[in-house]
Amino acid sequence: MQTHVARASGIKRKSGNLLLALGLAFASAPTFAQQDPGAAILPPRANSGNQAPAPQQAPAQRPPAQQAPVQRAPAQQAPAQQAPAQQTGGALAPVQKTQINDQAAYERLLNNSGVTLQWLWSAKRGKMNAIDDNDVVRLEGTQANHEGTLKVKGEVVSIGRDSFVLRGTILILDAPDKGRRCERTGDYEFKATGKRKYWRLQQMEACGGLTDYVDIYY
Repeated sequence: MQTHVARASGIKRKSGNLLLALGLAFASAPTFAQQDPGAAILPPRANSGNQAPAPQQAPAQRPPAQQAPVQRAPAQQAPAQQAPAQQTGGALAPVQKTQINDQAAYERLLNNSGVTLQWLWSAKRGKMNAIDDNDVVRLEGTQANHEGTLKVKGEVVSIGRDSFVLRGTILILDAPDKGRRCERTGDYEFKATGKRKYWRLQQMEACGGLTDYVDIYY
């Protein structure tokens, strides 16, 4: 009976010594790990709070977009000037129909008694032919002698009570001076004023500053 107790107590002592040795071993283990020079040093984790933030890169700058060159509207050209009614030569648009605003004046023109130029002092009154050709009144006349020559030819645009408009050519040669030539083509007004029995050309000055009186009588 005594021997059993002694064994039991011996077991307890051994167990106590074993636990004490294990406790000392675990207590000293961290110290050995920290003092172990061969322990590997692990790199810091990517998500570690102690890691310095990577420097932010500046956003890439795109080259500025090239703007299309501004297109300017072409300069507007000035409108072409219309040719004046009076010309020195060249063709005119034909009259399609003579506008008759006064029947009595129309008959007087068809039955006229001639044409004159004041420079031809001694010349007889020239003959002026007037016809109605398919609703267009046409005139053609000449006065001439040794002092010079006058020629009138054209179509009548319109006839009023005291005037008419001739579209054609007026030619003066050698009057009042030898060698003079005054030729003009265009629209010309002939007008009767007061009690005069003739229509006088209203565009009197055309060549050399001279005043030409061209009269058609009725």
